Amino acid sequence: MTVRYAVDLRDRLHHLVRVTLTVPADVAAGARIVLPVWTPGSYVVRNYVHHVQWIRARDEAGAVVDLVPDGHTAWRLPELATGEVEVELELYANELTVRTNHVDDHHALLIPAATFPFVEGAEDRPHLVHLPATEGHRVWSLLPPGDAPDTYRADHRDHLVDSAFEVGALPAVDFEVAGVPHTFVWAGHGGHPDLDAIAADATAIGRAAVALFEGELPIERYVYLCTGWHEGGGGLEHRDGSVLQMPIRTFQEPDLLARFQSLMAHEYLHLWNVKRLVPAALVRPDYERPTHTESLWVAEGWTAYYDELLPLRAGVWTLSRFLDNLRDTWQRVLDTPGVALQSLRRASHEAWVKHYVRDENTVNANTDYYGHGALVAWYLDLLLRGLRPDGDGLDEVFRLLWRRHANTAEGYTEADVEQAVADIAGTDLGKLFEDHVAGTSVPPIDEVLGAVGLQVVLATGEAAPDLGVQVAEDERGVTFTAVLRGRPAWEAGLTGGDQLVAIDRTRVGRGELAGRLRAHAAGDEVAVTVLRGPRLLTRTVTLGTPRPSRRLVRDEAAADAQRAAFRRWTGVAWESAPTA
Repeated sequence: MTVRYAVDLRDRLHHLVRVTLTVPADVAAGARIVLPVWTPGSYVVRNYVHHVQWIRARDEAGAVVDLVPDGHTAWRLPELATGEVEVELELYANELTVRTNHVDDHHALLIPAATFPFVEGAEDRPHLVHLPATEGHRVWSLLPPGDAPDTYRADHRDHLVDSAFEVGALPAVDFEVAGVPHTFVWAGHGGHPDLDAIAADATAIGRAAVALFEGELPIERYVYLCTGWHEGGGGLEHRDGSVLQMPIRTFQEPDLLARFQSLMAHEYLHLWNVKRLVPAALVRPDYERPTHTESLWVAEGWTAYYDELLPLRAGVWTLSRFLDNLRDTWQRVLDTPGVALQSLRRASHEAWVKHYVRDENTVNANTDYYGHGALVAWYLDLLLRGLRPDGDGLDEVFRLLWRRHANTAEGYTEADVEQAVADIAGTDLGKLFEDHVAGTSVPPIDEVLGAVGLQVVLATGEAAPDLGVQVAEDERGVTFTAVLRGRPAWEAGLTGGDQLVAIDRTRVGRGELAGRLRAHAAGDEVAVTVLRGPRLLTRTVTLGTPRPSRRLVRDEAAADAQRAAFRRWTGVAWESAPTA
């Protein structure tokens, strides 16, 4: 009694997808049909039901069967329904992200949570998708093929929800990592990616990930589905692959290319961390409502730390890029006022209503469990390497968690993470978790850098006096995207969203703000004029002390053990690190 789906893409020019769900006869009576409200890996309610144009049901004889709404994202068949019932729906698919459907004449990206309503009570049965390609196009699926042509088989509902599809006449490249077949598919509109270079980078990163966990790949094949548009970016992990999105100019710009390499590493690491080593609350998620966990700082934050460390170990990134990115993450956390208000555990739990729902004041109220979680991971890593210079730091914690909790029905808890860290450290580090995970204290990175022969150098140089804002610049000029709580602009009453017009009655255009501020000293009062909607406002701001810049450099007094620990950490010789 397999749950079956048929997908019709013939009206793709109008961004329309038709899906037919065949409800097995033995569960049809009173069956509840549910379209998920969220997709695994993206912790926010998306209400995919918004894109349903119509939905109807028919029995085996073709007669209409009543389908009654049951909640805002589900429907129920009548108790008297007999035999198989076909539920057909039409979806509008014109939102190109890694979490939503996008269908047009070029390609069809289908995210299962947004596409396939499931039958309550039949979640553990096999699910079969029939998806024939339109003429000249090919289907790539993260599901294995079924026995019949153009079919793809999921072991159960959660397997289906975790397996995206891409359709089109698209360039692709095949390669292997540790003997396992991999495919990269490019669905961007142009962009001219060098597929062989992408395959080489992905291979090196994949090997570094396998080495991290000291075992075989936990999959039989892996597929990257990568879309591209003029802007935007992100990734979404799946059980046996991932969906990526980057600007189409990525492969011509070194910084964007590095971000893309990090994104590949991030989603690939989720093969272990999240997909098989799972926070307890996410082992069996509820797709009709938020599923809360306090462990996203591990699931995403630790992954964010390693998505920069692995490209370095793989030889894809330079050491200077890696150290600069670590420094920048550290600085972003220090420059986030919300760190003092929201702990990492709270940020994880509240992701559903805060992390993905952002406004101009988010930075003042929230922390980021990606970057802040990565900072704590870095601190733990170096702390453990300091305690055991011949050890492998956080790598060992990951491996221990994997051995104890991967592929279990229980998943792991926060207590399991603390225990694994304590076991590798050889001592209880509960106070660390109390301060930096349950509490809001930022870990003192500068105190553990010496474990790997590094130190931090502070400099203000030609830095401008502090205004205390984050900005976006375009042809209209400078806009304050955020005004940081407790800093000069905040104290003067400026607000995120204000458009900067002038300082001391002199117009400030694109690219001019830093230079204008450098003409002043800390403590100077300046008149800042902004547009706030229809209002023209001027506020007097007392400029603050310039924010120091940080550099991570090698400590020439480092002992041989610390220099060796640096190599164990990065895979690169300590002598390659920058000097003061």
